[in-house]
Amino acid sequence: MANFSDGGEEGVSLFPMFSILACTLGVMIFVLATMSTVSLGADRVVRFEVESDASDSLMGRVPSWAEWDGRRLVLLPGGEEVAFQRDLAAIETYEDTYDYMFERLSGTQVGSVLAELAMDPERYLVLLVRPEGFDSLTEVRGYLDRLGADHLAEPVNGTFRRIDVR
Repeated sequence: MANFSDGGEEGVSLFPMFSILACTLGVMIFVLATMSTVSLGADRVVRFEVESDASDSLMGRVPSWAEWDGRRLVLLPGGEEVAFQRDLAAIETYEDTYDYMFERLSGTQVGSVLAELAMDPERYLVLLVRPEGFDSLTEVRGYLDRLGADHLAEPVNGTFRRIDVR
């Protein structure tokens, strides 16, 4: 009768195959971690440069402040305001929105301040945006862009009180 076991030979070893599989898995984990890091933006660097001429940098410019809550545009700290009865985000076209905003702002203190901002390169507008104003922020920023007024928007959630500085 034939005997399949040969006591002098070694059996088949799977150790080299497991070694190759472990190395391949390690390389795949490294590639996955690298791709995840790159896609999240960890490879990006932001560099801030301050120019020597103060009139060209934001630090040398004079800010004006306004608050937007979705219905009212209020100048700070004076409190002059313009109320919008229509929902700006619900108006069909941007042209109609800008025409409506121009109509509401013309002849008001707020409208004249925005026009002055557009004409003066030394000034810019800081627009404080309440959570209720986020839906129509695109329309307000588009209007300010159309005027040519430099501006930036900052989300806020709180109350403002006037502090007199002497």
